[in-house]
Amino acid sequence: MREPLRLKRPPSKEKLARLREIQRDFHVRAFGEELARVNLHMTIEERLSYLDWMRELAQKHGVPRERSAFRLEERGMGEVEEPSTRHHNTDKLQASSSK
Repeated sequence: MREPLRLKRPPSKEKLARLREIQRDFHVRAFGEELARVNLHMTIEERLSYLDWMRELAQKHGVPRERSAFRLEERGMGEVEEPSTRHHNTDKLQASSSK
């Protein structure tokens, strides 16, 4: 038979305040000040209406709905070059070393 679960004491007000501070700092680093405010200080209804407004504003200003700007393959950054195919200018190196 299993031991009964022990109930933890609720955290103190100071500990809760510190946890909220850590959570806010994380959100600011990860998402920026504005979205940290949206995520932590708005009700779910306010948050959803704010995000709808943000999407409408982006669409009004011509921001594409696709996230293609973040795809590395389309920007030519997804291909890895092999070391043997890199173009080194060895002529300049040889000329400068022979002087």
